[in-house]
Amino acid sequence: MKSTSAQRTEKAIAKLHSQGPMLNTKTGDLKYRRVMLTTAKRPGPGTTALHYGDLRPPLGLGYISTFLEQNGVETTIVDNYLDPQDMAKEIDDFKPDFVGMYIHSPGYYEALSLIDEIKNLTGAPLAAGGPQASLMPETIPEKVDFVVQGEGEYVMAELCRGTKLPRQIDNAVTGRIKNLDELPFPDYDKFWGKDYNWKLDLYDVDAYPVFTMHTSRSCPYRCTFCGVASIWSRRYTKFSAEGIVDEIGRLIEKYGCKGIYFREDLFTANHKRLEEVCDLLIRRNYNIAWACEARADITDRNLLEKMRKSGCTGLYLGVEAGSDSALSRKKKDLDLDTIRTFFKHAHDIKLPTYTTFCMGTPGETDEEIAFTNAFIDEIKPTACDRFAYLGLPKSEDYETLLRTNDYYHIDAAGIVYSERFYQMAHDLYDPDDQRLYFLKQQKQFLAENRGKLSPEDLASYRFPAMDLSKTNVRSTVENEFSIVSGTN
Repeated sequence: MKSTSAQRTEKAIAKLHSQGPMLNTKTGDLKYRRVMLTTAKRPGPGTTALHYGDLRPPLGLGYISTFLEQNGVETTIVDNYLDPQDMAKEIDDFKPDFVGMYIHSPGYYEALSLIDEIKNLTGAPLAAGGPQASLMPETIPEKVDFVVQGEGEYVMAELCRGTKLPRQIDNAVTGRIKNLDELPFPDYDKFWGKDYNWKLDLYDVDAYPVFTMHTSRSCPYRCTFCGVASIWSRRYTKFSAEGIVDEIGRLIEKYGCKGIYFREDLFTANHKRLEEVCDLLIRRNYNIAWACEARADITDRNLLEKMRKSGCTGLYLGVEAGSDSALSRKKKDLDLDTIRTFFKHAHDIKLPTYTTFCMGTPGETDEEIAFTNAFIDEIKPTACDRFAYLGLPKSEDYETLLRTNDYYHIDAAGIVYSERFYQMAHDLYDPDDQRLYFLKQQKQFLAENRGKLSPEDLASYRFPAMDLSKTNVRSTVENEFSIVSGTN
């Protein structure tokens, strides 16, 4: 049975969502008028088993920033993940009366340091959001005033108005934003001119500048290794095709945009919207290159040809397995014949494909992994990334590892390390990959200190970064994809 506090939370957020966005709020109605949005710096090399991403603008903070500014709140974005800043100077210069912070699992330990620093520098309330806060709110220190699980725009606007909300606000449960077209797209003036990734190098496209867009939220599918549904629920929401292409037109006019990367969970989830976007791009003759996160279920050749004609230069696809048994266990809701059909059409129209294969999930056999390697040879993607399954919160496979005690360590961020992951990482990754350096550090530390330190101290230990001047181990900031020979 829900507590009275939980019931009040649900009622408050449900009312907030039913009212819609509070655009044009009068400044006099605001309790907080100056909001700093920030990120923690990147973890040092050799301190994480995760890769760092491709350094594109933090659009989640961008959406919140623009929404707040349309509500009369002045904002600044301090992206330490891109380039560490002097937070004392940033806070002294901007003088925020509220701070919002994005936290994800790779940067969890750096985020803890930033939380301490912010709290020492200002008495402004601090709200934490992002994947780590959404999936593992219990890992966010009590000194953080608010923990926002799920979408942040409406909640941050209400907090700035002084609405009394509980510390933990889970709007993925109490109500998602129903119509994304009511939200403004991020103001790229917050990011333009900074050293982000403005290219499509992965797709071998000579286009600059390339802007990132997030045009949908969540994913309607149920893959067992993915925790996205635990952040958003599986309710898929999207901007309209016309709204997307109108925004592309503004980016072309204002910044000379030459390309778009639809960097979201699944841009192609709704084929009707996908085709509408293609039709509008063709009709308006924008002549831009674009790439997106996709799914190998597009078997309509006409749609693929229309995507190519509209400027699609590459698809990033999670294929994940090469046998029907493994696909079924991973709940991909795909079969090999569908995937084969997709790749045949992609090869025929010379549409580049960049694929990922998640190996070593609970229950996956060595035989199934061998089938996957053979399947890669069969479908011949342009490039592929084989990666070892790591227990990130809170996917179905993550819960399986916990339930079966199939792990040798759980760190303070809640990441679960299994022996299968350790072995698979050594099978798949280059010997000079910094992730293997980290795993060696971790294993050695645990062997030397288990029984001497408390479980809490073992979990919270922060590994020193490697000295890159004294090692050949490379950073995973670099492109990790390997080109498959003999492809188009």
